[in-house]
Amino acid sequence: MAVPTVPVAGPVRAVLFDMDGVLVDTEGFYNRRRAAYLREVGRPVERFDFSGSNDAQIWQELVPEDPALRDRLHAGYDRYRLEHPVDYAKLADPDVREVFRGLHECGMRCAIASSSYPNMIQAMIDATGIGEWVDFWLSGTQCEEHKPSPEIYLRCMDALGVGPEECLVVEDSSTGIAAGVASGATVVAVERYASATMDQSAADVRIPCLRDILDVTGVRS
Repeated sequence: MAVPTVPVAGPVRAVLFDMDGVLVDTEGFYNRRRAAYLREVGRPVERFDFSGSNDAQIWQELVPEDPALRDRLHAGYDRYRLEHPVDYAKLADPDVREVFRGLHECGMRCAIASSSYPNMIQAMIDATGIGEWVDFWLSGTQCEEHKPSPEIYLRCMDALGVGPEECLVVEDSSTGIAAGVASGATVVAVERYASATMDQSAADVRIPCLRDILDVTGVRS
């Protein structure tokens, strides 16, 4: 199947990637781990899928009525996460190295803009071995506003010295797509790891797999 033409205003100089659900198939893992912890502490969840949400927003929804209890449960989950770490090498998209290397070799700059904590982003970069091709990365926890605010993408653009008309934002969730749209960049949604209920309709174009970004940018033709 041919990859659709992406309506970029000018030559693509930078590609800005979300991490979870785009570069690594971690959204499902996070959801299952969080649900398992809450069952253990006697608070099973009705809503299971929090793909695209940030940590503070998730815990606000999980425990809306009692801030002190929320803080205790969140702290307990932080310990639980250490006991049940993410295997980023196992969950990485099989084409992530090819994509970053291919973009880099064609002179395009690459950034990662993720709601995950900084140590998680660095762990993913180390596990996948893409560090030499990542020009910049930023965590949503280092921003004033979380997605769907465009702040994280605008700050990445500023760090790379590019404008929105020169960028592709690669996302999966409706929240992330909204952030990309608000930044003024062209937004590409990757379908591979998206849940059945995830709305990607606001993206400029949707692609089946991460490696298709090489076709969209003209790296592979």
